[in-house]
Amino acid sequence: MIILAAALTVPAPVLYAGNAVEIRVESFRLLNEGVTAYNRGRFVEAVEKLRRSAAMALNSFRAYHFLGLALIGTRHYQEALEALEIALDLDPNHLTSLVAYGDAYLKMGETDEAMAAYYRALKVRSEFPNALDGIARTYEARSQDGQAEEFYQRAIASNPGFAPAYTHLGDLYLRIGRYQDAVRLLSEAVVIRPDYAPGLNRLARGFTHLRMYNDAVATIEKAIELAPEQPEHPTSLGMIQMELGLAHRAEESFSRALELDPALAAAHHGLAELARRQGRYPDALIRVDQALEDSRLRPAALKELKDYRTAIRAEAERFDGLSATVAADGAASEDYASLARIHASRNEWSRAAELLGMAGPGADQAVLGYYLLQAGEYSLAAELYRTLPGLNGDTGLLLNQGIALASLGRDREAATAYRRALELDDSNPDAWLYLGNALVRLREDEAAVAAFRRFLQEGGKHTASEQVRRILQQLTGEEGS
Repeated sequence: MIILAAALTVPAPVLYAGNAVEIRVESFRLLNEGVTAYNRGRFVEAVEKLRRSAAMALNSFRAYHFLGLALIGTRHYQEALEALEIALDLDPNHLTSLVAYGDAYLKMGETDEAMAAYYRALKVRSEFPNALDGIARTYEARSQDGQAEEFYQRAIASNPGFAPAYTHLGDLYLRIGRYQDAVRLLSEAVVIRPDYAPGLNRLARGFTHLRMYNDAVATIEKAIELAPEQPEHPTSLGMIQMELGLAHRAEESFSRALELDPALAAAHHGLAELARRQGRYPDALIRVDQALEDSRLRPAALKELKDYRTAIRAEAERFDGLSATVAADGAASEDYASLARIHASRNEWSRAAELLGMAGPGADQAVLGYYLLQAGEYSLAAELYRTLPGLNGDTGLLLNQGIALASLGRDREAATAYRRALELDDSNPDAWLYLGNALVRLREDEAAVAAFRRFLQEGGKHTASEQVRRILQQLTGEEGS
């Protein structure tokens, strides 16, 4: 009787008319179709079928369990809790139902209740990775990143094949700027689970932060192929395309994501940033407001979006004021530099370099060199670096000089710049990598091999490491060089 009373709290259609055998057959069919829809990410369809199945078989644990999961997917968290309570009445120690119960509370921001559900699962099975992962996510929701990392690591240690823990820890690393750690961790996850689309998605984001765009695109395309109906994948593709300057294609990707989930904050945020970079500040603010309407936003993400909105309004005011001042020919050096910084933040590198060049001799020449490099003005950048005071005492400036020279085909001079950088910091992996590349082009294979081996020794970027190993194999003929 308790079960029936709980069941009535979950809205359901009228019971199927037919004899007992027909009802069981129909309930089983709907259950299987609902589970299939859930596994494919079609949560609305799953909820409809699973509700009908549960209405025919009031004591079906699987119907209520998967109904709860699907309702979490549709963000109906209170209804999900009701369905999962029925499932747990039927099987009080079912581990994944207990974790899902915690997940529903966590989505609602009820961290105490979520934590209690996860620890209840641990009482059933100690070191259960799903529960440890849930505890970690709860700590992260409370902005306790140290404890969150500890429990993510425990989840991974308890089951190295549990891919979600890798993904969630990767999310944490991406959020706090530990991009190398994120890529290393997520690369392990997709080796363990090559078909795990969320892991591929986060790995693509990590590659994007490291400006490894080819790898990022290839990785997110695999995620889209595996899960074409998940909106976070075209959202991530849009972010990569935006960084590559492919504005139209980025807009198409964000729009595709919103077709799949009209409330997705990340896609609205992407369109807002696209509008900002195009100088369409009113459109950007509208998109941010739409992103803020997403009920799934956690406090940290909500604060980030609100801060972003404030920054857009302030930037729009500065841009209008500085543009008017510069146009009136009454601008000071700092006015040109400030306006240049706004254009640089919008990836309008040529305009940024032009404005900073107009700022006069007081302008930061190292920043101007960077703008010229980003704009593809390699000859101007190389000439600027040649005369730059303090060049030989700054590793970053020497690397940039080498990049400019190498881009002009002047590899001998580029190698000299990289060697000067290594005199200042002989553990710099980028300098060893760039030096190795220059030496290969100069056909100085023995020296290139030594440089590439130092790059690997100093712990270079993951994908670059794989490429370097292949080059070493070609140069030396040795497997696993």
